[in-house]
Amino acid sequence: MSRIMELVSALTRSLSARLLLIFVLAAMLYGYSARYAYSVFQDTDYLRQIVGAHIALHTEYILSDIGTPPDISKAEAIVNKIPVDIRIVGPDLDWSSSPHFYPLENIPFGPLHLLEVGEASRSELESWARQLESVAFARYHEHLMVKLEAKGYEIVFASPRINEMPAPDFSTLIISVAGVAVLFLCYLAVRWVFRPIKWMQIGAARIGSGDLDYRIPTRRHDELGDLSREFNTMAADVQGMLEAKQQLMLAISHELRSPLTRSKVSVEFIDDEAVRASILEDLEEMERLTADLLESEALNTRHAVLRREPVNVTELLEAIVEGDFAAEAERISLTCAALPMAELDVTRMRLLMRNLIDNALRFNPPDAQPVSVKASASDTGIVIVVEDHGPGISPEHIEHVTEPFYRADPARSRATGGFGLGLYLCRRIVEVHGGELSITSPRGRGTVVRVTLPLQ
Repeated sequence: MSRIMELVSALTRSLSARLLLIFVLAAMLYGYSARYAYSVFQDTDYLRQIVGAHIALHTEYILSDIGTPPDISKAEAIVNKIPVDIRIVGPDLDWSSSPHFYPLENIPFGPLHLLEVGEASRSELESWARQLESVAFARYHEHLMVKLEAKGYEIVFASPRINEMPAPDFSTLIISVAGVAVLFLCYLAVRWVFRPIKWMQIGAARIGSGDLDYRIPTRRHDELGDLSREFNTMAADVQGMLEAKQQLMLAISHELRSPLTRSKVSVEFIDDEAVRASILEDLEEMERLTADLLESEALNTRHAVLRREPVNVTELLEAIVEGDFAAEAERISLTCAALPMAELDVTRMRLLMRNLIDNALRFNPPDAQPVSVKASASDTGIVIVVEDHGPGISPEHIEHVTEPFYRADPARSRATGGFGLGLYLCRRIVEVHGGELSITSPRGRGTVVRVTLPLQ
C-alpha cells in the first residue's frame, strides 16, 4: 500500500504526468464534442428522411420480389443470391430457409431509434413514413434481424446465415490497446521532453549536499538544454567563490599566527602584571579564534582528512572530563554504558567533546544539577548526549546556532562565549564522521545536544 501511495504521490508531482493528463482531457473533450455534434446531426429530420427513404425503398423492392402472398421459390432465389436466411410466417404458411432459425418469439424486435420522427414531421414525410411502420429491427446472437409485415405475413431476414456465426469482433479491444499504446508513447515523449528538469532536480540536490563537482548532462539542444548549461555555469561560479573564500580564510588565519606569536613574546617585557595578563588573555583568545578558523576551513574542504583509529569511547570521555575539566569535575555527571569500539579521529573527538561540555558548563547555573554527559550504543552506532539545566535557547535561534559566527546573544564577550564557531565546529566534526548532531532546548529547561556517530 505504501508503494502505491508513493507512486500516486510521484505521479501527482510529475510534470510529465500533468501534461499527459491535459492531453487526455483534451482528447476526451474533443471526443465528447464530436459525439454530441454527431448526435445533433443524427437527430435532424433531414438525416431521418434520407435514411428512412432508402430503407422504405428497399422494403418495397423486397416485398415486390417475394410477392403477396409470399412465394417460397422467390424467397429461395433471394437466399441463393445473398448470404441471408429468411423465415416466413403467415395464416397458412410457416417456412424457413434454415432448420435452425431462431424462434421469433425470442427475438426482441423494435423500431430503429434513428428513424423515430415526431407527429409534425410525420405529416410531411407521409410518402415513406408509413412504410417504416411495418419494419422492425433486432440483434440476436450476433445476427442482425429485420422483420417486414405485409397483409398478415411476417418476413424475417437474418444476416449472416444462421449456421454462420460472425467472426469475433476485436475492434473494441484493438482500439483500446491502440489507445493505451498511443498514451504510453505520448507519456514517453513527454518524459523525454522534460528529462532535463529531472537532471536539474538531481543536480540541485547533489550540489546542495556539497558535491560541487557534479554537473548536469547537457546533451539536449533546446531551451531546457540551454537552462542546463546555465545551471552548470552557475554551479561552477558558486564553486569558485566558495573555494576562493576558503583560500582567503586559510591565508588570513595563517598570516595571523606569526604576528600573534611575536606579540606574545613582546608582551613578556611589560612590567605591569595586570596589563600583561590582560593582553596575554586577549592574544590567547585570538589564537583560539585563529585555530578554530583553520580547523573549520580544514573540515569544510571537499577532501577533509580524518585520522581514524579504533577508540574506546568510554575511556576517551573519562580522559576528557578528568584532564580538561578537572577543576569542574563535580559539575559534570558522566554515564557510559557498555560501548563497542569505534573508528574515530581522536583529536577531532576531543575538540568536539571539549566544546560541547564547555558550552554546557558556561550556561549551567552554579546551583543547578551537574551537566549530564551520557554515552550509549544504538542499532546504528554510538549516541552521546550532553545536557545542561540553563535557560535554554529560543526557538528562533535553534536552527542557526550551528552556523559559523552565529550567536543568540549578539554581545560577544568572554562571559557569554566566543565568536560563534564552537557549535559550528562540532557540527562539522560530526558530519565528516558520517554522523548527525541535533539540538533541542525547551525554553527555560536547559539544552540537550545529541550526537550520533557510526561505528565505522
